Amino acid sequence: MSTAAATLTPHATSQATSIRTITVELDRTEPKRLRLRYLLDGDIARLFVPESDAPIRTDELWKRTCCEVFLRAETGERYYEYNLAPSTRWAAYRFNGYRNDMADVEVATPVISTEVEDGRFVLSADLDMDQLPHLPGDQAWLLSLSVVIEDTDGAIAWWALTHPSPEGDFHNRASFVLTLPEAGASA
Repeated sequence: MSTAAATLTPHATSQATSIRTITVELDRTEPKRLRLRYLLDGDIARLFVPESDAPIRTDELWKRTCCEVFLRAETGERYYEYNLAPSTRWAAYRFNGYRNDMADVEVATPVISTEVEDGRFVLSADLDMDQLPHLPGDQAWLLSLSVVIEDTDGAIAWWALTHPSPEGDFHNRASFVLTLPEAGASA
């Protein structure tokens, strides 16, 4: 197993203020399986959380409260994006380059769960990526982690590992700053 933890920061243009800190715990338990745990601390009563729903693929989840992970191999331009909503709805996309040739990818349905634990909101997701051909299981991956926060009043905040663009842009290649070694290696 390969593990890591990361702290996200809000983009300067963010307006939502319900969340004060976000950390993400990652476990690469097998060569192409990733477990994520997003820990959101703040005024959880002010966080917009969509009602639980069937775990079905849904576009445009990023417009409301949503956790995201972007993954790519250490070489090449192709990358993948997962959107993981507290409702358990999800999406998975492939890009051939920066925002180029976006397409749905056929993957196993992510297992998403949420809970409020010690005054924090937690979203956990288990991703099976066996069907992603351009994400080698025997190599390290580069990741970009992000969370879109919506307050109950509609204000939005964009959180990420880094913000290399003047606007919130989680696709920017410079956002892929977390290296997750192959399963069995240490981060």
